[in-house]
Amino acid sequence: MTGTDGQTIPLPDGEGQLWVEVAGQGPALVFIHGFGLDMAMWDRQFEHFSRTHQVIRYDLRGFGRSSRPVGAYDHVADLVHLLKALGVSSASLVGLSLGANVALNLALVEPGVVNALVVASPGLAGYAWTQARPPEEAQAHAKQYGVESAQAFWFEHALFASTRAIPQASADLQAAIQRYDGWHWENANPMRPFGLTEAGLADIAIPSLVLSGALDVEGYREIAQIVAAGLPAARLVVFADAGHMMNLDDPDGFNAQVRSMLEKSLASGANR
Repeated sequence: MTGTDGQTIPLPDGEGQLWVEVAGQGPALVFIHGFGLDMAMWDRQFEHFSRTHQVIRYDLRGFGRSSRPVGAYDHVADLVHLLKALGVSSASLVGLSLGANVALNLALVEPGVVNALVVASPGLAGYAWTQARPPEEAQAHAKQYGVESAQAFWFEHALFASTRAIPQASADLQAAIQRYDGWHWENANPMRPFGLTEAGLADIAIPSLVLSGALDVEGYREIAQIVAAGLPAARLVVFADAGHMMNLDDPDGFNAQVRSMLEKSLASGANR
């Protein structure tokens, strides 16, 4: 991980804490990680954007060094609480997969908190998968063969084929999956479901960038198209040589797209 001082933010329900790292100064920018991973997946973004922004990354409840769920919880409410605890009134959000879902749902329920959205490889409630969702496949494997076997299964999943072909990206991904303790595979997850469906996308008028990897699995590629078409102020960019984890597969290209989006959002805000 990037060498910064982290801190814990107590959760308002008294059921643990969130682990967060903050670096840099300027407009607030939050990075939200994917399922089975942790904030370290943003190493190639955290330092880069801290030169121009107040960059915030954190471990979602249930992952990394944040607390495991005890009772019902809400990832979106957790993020709202985290921003308030840090004194951040509004921020741009960058999320991948599960993190993209958190970002989109926050934009739906608290639009005034979100300046701009970058959603990479998003999921979408209500989408009709033609096969099991990848995280559900991993969970089914874990229930039958155990967490250690499921970690290997998850790393070898088609979802990460392009990442495994890149030595450094592959090593980073494998290390992250090995750090994941499999809590969601062994326990009933009391997470409150995300409320955003395809119909609700039209209510999110925030400037948005949807990123998709041409080498991702079919379901996530189609969802990215649906999300980009449904958001009123969105643009879709497809990475020809990247998959689900495009920030690892092509960090320079990913950073360039995010920076361009942030600059356009800032210029638009200045002109309003």
